[in-house]
Amino acid sequence: MPNRPPILKKSLKVTRGFTLIELLIVASLTVVIMLTVSSMLMTFLITSQKASIQQRVKSEGESALSKMEFLLRNARKLVPSLDGATTCNNDAENPMTSIAIQGFDGYTTTFQLYPEEEPKIASYSSAINDYYYLTSDGVRVNNLRFVCLTGAENSHYVGVSFELAVGTGEQSDRETAVETFQT
Repeated sequence: MPNRPPILKKSLKVTRGFTLIELLIVASLTVVIMLTVSSMLMTFLITSQKASIQQRVKSEGESALSKMEFLLRNARKLVPSLDGATTCNNDAENPMTSIAIQGFDGYTTTFQLYPEEEPKIASYSSAINDYYYLTSDGVRVNNLRFVCLTGAENSHYVGVSFELAVGTGEQSDRETAVETFQT
């Protein structure tokens, strides 16, 4: 027999890797997971921002209320305020917008909203002839009211209420917080 070259079998080269469908499935799953994680992160950040604003309003309101409450409880007597308004109107249906007290040091302190264009809760003291602000520029104050009733032996009962707000005023806005304070 003549010398023939050996018949070479065609060998199939097997390559290991991923098919296009497998790559598309993995890419799709990755996109879905990333969208879910980013959505959760955005929700967390928005909720955190809203909680921070609400905490700020609550903290500032409680601080202002406690300062007024302390000075009112430790006052010697009620006196006419800066505008000459009545000392105590004894009308729960028509609350006063400012109230003045005389401390044991003899100085008069008046609580009111000041200035008119961007009001803050202000304490005007005759000791320093200036205003001390109980709320900051970052919050809006609405409806500062004092209900004053005369009790036995010329004692007075004073109720304080006001509303603090940050943001546009719409509750759906994430940068808005509104809270009412009263005692």
